Amino acid sequence: MLKMLKSILVAVDGSGTTLGVLQALHWLQVAPDGEVQLVYVRTPIASDEPADAPHPDPDFSAYLDFCRRILPCACQVKILAGDPAAEIVAWAATMGAQLILIGSRGLTGVERILQRSVSAAVVADAPCAVLVVHD
Repeated sequence: MLKMLKSILVAVDGSGTTLGVLQALHWLQVAPDGEVQLVYVRTPIASDEPADAPHPDPDFSAYLDFCRRILPCACQVKILAGDPAAEIVAWAATMGAQLILIGSRGLTGVERILQRSVSAAVVADAPCAVLVVHD
């Protein structure tokens, strides 16, 4: 018998990998009372700005609405500010996530080190299972 997931963090960043990440959620068994959170981590604009301040880009709310529409289940949105990998790992621990879904740009070797792969850092530090979706 398959166990249904009750708590999933879905990391979205507006890149081309986001669609694949959202489609991967269709493959999973989400419990009817499960919690799915779309998590977007943005760079803080000012040091005195609260982490949960609204995103300054007006197209961003349309992007999140698009994400919500294609998901197979209800979800909540969490906007964080700071280092993407650290914030995703910390929020997964806070929400008690059983799974993190995240995209990968397909960086290899030196590229991964120089461009700092967020997905690799999340895999290394996550408090739960991580499903990395490639382009």
